[in-house]
Amino acid sequence: MPRALVALAAALVVALAACGGTETVTVTESETTTETATETETVTRTETAAAEPAGLPPPVAETHAALLAAAESGDYEALRPLLPASGFSYTFGGEAQGGPIAHWQDIETQTGERPIEILARILRLPYTLSGGRYVWPFAYDKQQDELTAHERELLGDLANSYSGAGSGYLGWRTGIEPDGTWRFFIAGD
Repeated sequence: MPRALVALAAALVVALAACGGTETVTVTESETTTETATETETVTRTETAAAEPAGLPPPVAETHAALLAAAESGDYEALRPLLPASGFSYTFGGEAQGGPIAHWQDIETQTGERPIEILARILRLPYTLSGGRYVWPFAYDKQQDELTAHERELLGDLANSYSGAGSGYLGWRTGIEPDGTWRFFIAGD
């Protein structure tokens, strides 16, 4: 209650007392407090998403994204729907019993090398356009002595996938046709 009102009530009490009145005047003082709480919550979320490589035609970008997702899952069966009915290369010998997936699983069992992990890894690297195909990694059409220090760093241990001076890249590589058809995932020569 404002002080002026309290003073007026006190003066009224004094005035009534001076008149000889026996009335009791009760002055009630109340205070209203309004609290406004403002809460600000800042949430910072960082997501790392594999950006689709620049310059890919939409069908190639779609296949690349599907292959990368399947490979990152670690489930070979997730690759099956992406395999074309014919014209897919996965070995330099004859076709393996059970097809590409069985072949890659055999490699894993026999050598401990995980082709599905390598596929995910190379699909995260830059690509090259070679013979009209989009091929990962970019080293596919480079000679060992053409690699820059940065490119060697990007490749990591894959930079050792050359058989010597003047040889081409012999490590795991994968290619997609401009129409989005997955054409090969293979290693060796």
